[in-house]
Amino acid sequence: MSGGVPRSSRAGKRRYYSKNAAVQKAALLYENFTGHEATEGASVKVPATPRVAVCIGDVDGILYTTVRDGVVEKYIHKFRAGDKPLFCVSPDGKQLLMVGGRYTFTERGIVDESDKS
Repeated sequence: MSGGVPRSSRAGKRRYYSKNAAVQKAALLYENFTGHEATEGASVKVPATPRVAVCIGDVDGILYTTVRDGVVEKYIHKFRAGDKPLFCVSPDGKQLLMVGGRYTFTERGIVDESDKS
């Protein structure tokens, strides 16, 4: 995904206001990536991160589907060797985790840290 994905039509154009700084930051990231206005209905309650996890291996890449600027888009991001997160699983096997890694999620999607140099 490095550099080839354009910014959404709304990236940098809207300021989402909330009393909660984390909610505001999440809403802006959502709007900048998807091009859609963030609403309360777009929020998701995240389960607590387990204190113990089984490390299975490296995450080589991730595939995801989303709607950007009203168009369904499919993305494949292949992590560079030095930027890969660990693939871990909760002890009960019901929660998948990407732990660590050197990447950022921006209005262009996943950007490996090594792509920024």
